[in-house]
Amino acid sequence: MSRKFLVLCAVAAFAATFVAGCSEKEVDPYAQVTLHQATYGPPVVSKGYKYKIVNPEIVEAVDHLCLVREGNVIEFLAGRSIADKLEGLDKSNITFNVVKKYTPFVHFKVDQIISAEDTVFMSQAGSILYPRIRPAGDFVSKDHSEASIDRFRWNDTQGLRRALDGKYAVTARLAKVEEDGEMVWMLQGERATFRVSDPPNGMEIVLRLIQAEGVDFEGGITFVEEEGWAVRRNNHISGTVNIDYVKFLDRVFS
Repeated sequence: MSRKFLVLCAVAAFAATFVAGCSEKEVDPYAQVTLHQATYGPPVVSKGYKYKIVNPEIVEAVDHLCLVREGNVIEFLAGRSIADKLEGLDKSNITFNVVKKYTPFVHFKVDQIISAEDTVFMSQAGSILYPRIRPAGDFVSKDHSEASIDRFRWNDTQGLRRALDGKYAVTARLAKVEEDGEMVWMLQGERATFRVSDPPNGMEIVLRLIQAEGVDFEGGITFVEEEGWAVRRNNHISGTVNIDYVKFLDRVFS
């Protein structure tokens, strides 16, 4: 067998391998699904629970959390400084490559944000205080007693003191107002107003969602501080509450 023939065989073998390699289509590890499919199924085969969520409605983003929505399905996406990364992008045309996580409850870690302008690679945000999301139909709070927010009138000192440290399920108007140079959430009735203590970022997003939808706040509060008489007389704010949970559509955030 001649040297020339052997060289030709080697070249042909290399060319065949090269062509075969080029013809193999790279497989996208992220399976394209709707937000409903990613959350509830039916299961889509994806190694490592990697999904591609195309054009969900971006409700709000704060620091490392982003709340997205598809119809009645609302979920949290997490990634380091995701709120900053979304700035300047066309939010009507964004794809999230995510990994589904099951602890501390179901949420999605963002690997990439893909837009017409750029592809942004994300890193894990580290420790995040997530609000828990549960079906409203299964939710019962035995700790919170039903109450009208107007029960907590600003000029009823004895009534406020009896109610202090209690847990209540209320419905109220939600507003963000300026107080001492800062924007503060308020729960408002006809004859009573509560100041909301600083919510964690996850709950802040939920409150923004409620405000944007123009619906009343419905949820559980803990009355943690009675306002002094002078302040109550001047601004009619009864005191300060912590938000324990919020109901919205068919979900409970806590």
